[in-house]
Amino acid sequence: MPGIPQVDFGPFLGGDAAARRRVAAEIRAACSEFGFLNVANLPLPDGLLQRVWARAKEFFALPDEVKAAIGRSDLDVISGYVGVAVEHLDTRQPGDLKESFSLNQASLELLDRWHIPVAGFRETVLDLHEAGARACAALVQAMAFSLGAPEDFFVDKHAPHASTVRFFHYPPVEHQPGAGQLRAGTHTDYGTVTLVFQDSVEGLEALVDGRWLTVPVVPGTVTVNVADLLSRWTNGIYQSAKHRVALPDTDVKQSRYSTVFFYNPNSKVTVRCMDACCGADRPRQYPPIVAGEFLRQRRAAQY
Repeated sequence: MPGIPQVDFGPFLGGDAAARRRVAAEIRAACSEFGFLNVANLPLPDGLLQRVWARAKEFFALPDEVKAAIGRSDLDVISGYVGVAVEHLDTRQPGDLKESFSLNQASLELLDRWHIPVAGFRETVLDLHEAGARACAALVQAMAFSLGAPEDFFVDKHAPHASTVRFFHYPPVEHQPGAGQLRAGTHTDYGTVTLVFQDSVEGLEALVDGRWLTVPVVPGTVTVNVADLLSRWTNGIYQSAKHRVALPDTDVKQSRYSTVFFYNPNSKVTVRCMDACCGADRPRQYPPIVAGEFLRQRRAAQY
């Protein structure tokens, strides 16, 4: 089986019509067959990710009592700190061997209330929210184009968006994990698309045709995966693949870090099959659903 595809997004932004069609077709093929791809030349500001990594590592190095005071506010916005083994992405298995910090677009003001003692943390998180949304807006234009829909089809439904930034730290595994326990249990993402910024330590795996494939760390690229609402919009043409973060075969005493931007639509938008993806030969697979209610239901099951 071939590995996770890589796509150069640059020609879609600055190329001619033929180049834009080629990029869109490559994205459609990757999202239809794998649900995952690594994207080069996604429009992100220079230096942002370096700042993100530095601030995230400083945050997770804070004393446990300081992090614990930055607790989740509620399940709707899922903002705040979550400790190791609290979240269950696979509800049938023990808690995930990770800790996280999350901030939802609807609760940005919490950054002022928490007073997180990491210099530049507030500005970096806000910059990532803004840059991630811009990059995803460009990406979903290519996706809409690939499906024969107007390029602004998805962009309109994310105005304003309800996205979430999450920082993850997978600490060294000092003790024998429980049966079935992973760094992140098997799950799908819930929104439209997800941007995953991986560090050099691999572990992210996608389930494709019944096989777990490593999603490689490719310098200069961003990992992108299809989430559930995009799969519903496209009537299953774009696949929301199950994925997990497995324990490493060796060197379990090494930390792993990742930063994730979950691009979610406006909570009041009703997600229903795109006309371009439905017809007599492809009946609708999913009933319409309000985006915010769908996300609330999925998030509530994790804890």
